[in-house]
Amino acid sequence: GGHRAIENLDEPEYHDHIRAALATDHAGRAYKLVRATKQVVAGSLHTYYIQFDGEEDLYKITAWSRPWLKEPSEALQVTFVGKHVE
Repeated sequence: GGHRAIENLDEPEYHDHIRAALATDHAGRAYKLVRATKQVVAGSLHTYYIQFDGEEDLYKITAWSRPWLKEPSEALQVTFVGKHVE
């Protein structure tokens, strides 16, 4: 399916995904979720665009959820993709 814009950016699950993606290199940094999309594939692929406080650059994070898989690391894969260039 195609990408759909997510209207409610306050969903706790989305921020859990973002914090998990930031855990390695950017843990604890304040951020603002600017926009997000959802695509239904084999599971759900969420794409988040955030700004760190005090920065103008957008950063991209993806979360691929496949809840039917038993292995937690396969059921939810979150990735800090990096600086987003339009």
